[in-house]
Amino acid sequence: MANKSNLSGCFNILTQKGLEWYIDSYAIPASLHHVLPQKNTPIYPFVPGKIGVYTRLFDYCNYRLPLTKFLIEALLFHEVHLTQMNPFGLAKVCHFELACRGLGSDPDLDVFRAFEVRDHPVSVRSLNRRR
Repeated sequence: MANKSNLSGCFNILTQKGLEWYIDSYAIPASLHHVLPQKNTPIYPFVPGKIGVYTRLFDYCNYRLPLTKFLIEALLFHEVHLTQMNPFGLAKVCHFELACRGLGSDPDLDVFRAFEVRDHPVSVRSLNRRR
């Protein structure tokens, strides 16, 4: 059964036409060598040299490729892989970055950390407001 802790239970259902739509709609660079896995292939374990990406990240989180420097810094700091973040946690990182850029400044990890904290020290899935 698929759940947050079992990526081997999450299977690909995207079609080639759907993949092409995402590539065109979100201007995914061809240099990333996107590949559609076979139908019903689990997202984990990853194909060597590839990373499985959920299409919902594009739909709901303002996720774009290539990744921004700030997003990479935040993921590295929290020691979490992109695929471990749920859409809400990833959206918080992206929205913080967009707000900073909208205010005319570069996003700063120390400032971000003043507002957000990991939701669970062992299983990083999202970020919560610091209390």
